Amino acid sequence: MPANLTADFIKARQKLRQAKSPEGKLAALEEMLATIPKHKGTDHMQADIKKRIAKARGASGGSKKGKSHSYEHIPKDGAGQVVLIGPPNAGKSTLLSALTNAKPEVATYPFSTIIPVPGMMAFEDIMIQLVDLPPLAPDYTEPWVYNLIRSCDLALVVLDASDGDLLKDEFDELVEQLEERNIQLVKDRPMDVEDRIKEIPVRIVLTKADLADADLIQEATDQLPFSVLPISGTTADGLDALKAAVFEALDVVRIYTKLPGQKPDMTEPYTLAAGSQAIDGVRAVHREFAGRLKYVRIWGSGRFDGQQVPSDHVLEDGDIIEVHLRKQATNP
Repeated sequence: MPANLTADFIKARQKLRQAKSPEGKLAALEEMLATIPKHKGTDHMQADIKKRIAKARGASGGSKKGKSHSYEHIPKDGAGQVVLIGPPNAGKSTLLSALTNAKPEVATYPFSTIIPVPGMMAFEDIMIQLVDLPPLAPDYTEPWVYNLIRSCDLALVVLDASDGDLLKDEFDELVEQLEERNIQLVKDRPMDVEDRIKEIPVRIVLTKADLADADLIQEATDQLPFSVLPISGTTADGLDALKAAVFEALDVVRIYTKLPGQKPDMTEPYTLAAGSQAIDGVRAVHREFAGRLKYVRIWGSGRFDGQQVPSDHVLEDGDIIEVHLRKQATNP
């Protein structure tokens, strides 16, 4: 199959030939990868460019900033931590910018994200943490990226819908890359935890859906093994559906509280894992309250509003709890 190289690619290749410094060569290679036509006729060329980028990154100090860094842990915030993963130039940074107040570097060339960039996404009355990670690419993804994926609550695999028939191949390559690091993508939150193999719930996001053929999107939806959410970061189409899907995939419930004789506080709910019990809600309010618990009244999942429930009552999303405590003993 002919490569049909574009004028932009040829220009980038000329820049590479003229580059003298490691940084200049790296920039030219990344521009080549961004502008090379994506089809089977350029598969070997793309692989070669990726290898040369890996080598150039080492020569330039490990990153475009000059020095290699390691980010082993991003503190979790909000109702859950969701990482954005995907191949180069898939639109992860644009998606983070559209969903949060974070200001990641958004560029037309790949590998513009070299450090994790967190942001907070609002969904109804809660906040969910999104973390944009550097792209996953064979040979030069740093180990700390996989550590952050292993510790997250949900992964969004971000793919460019305009890549068409390459979507399944890109997804399979990403899955293979993760499985080599003992990370397995699954549909739902795992109940049993195994130390060696880390199962991560996943949803697939197809960006730039406004620029893609509807039939190709449907074909990708049929071929890919997990829920597929087409969106556009520029037109905002599909973003509300994506927020709802993320909340559902996190598998959490929102619990509100009230004081006796007062109206409930419906502004800042506690978020707990689905299946949590009334005693877990009490601990969320204050860890020490569990030892002094007298009883809990509930509005929502009880048979009637204000019903007194046992401590093992399973909470549901939207429940309101009223905690009653035993009086503390006073010293004589």
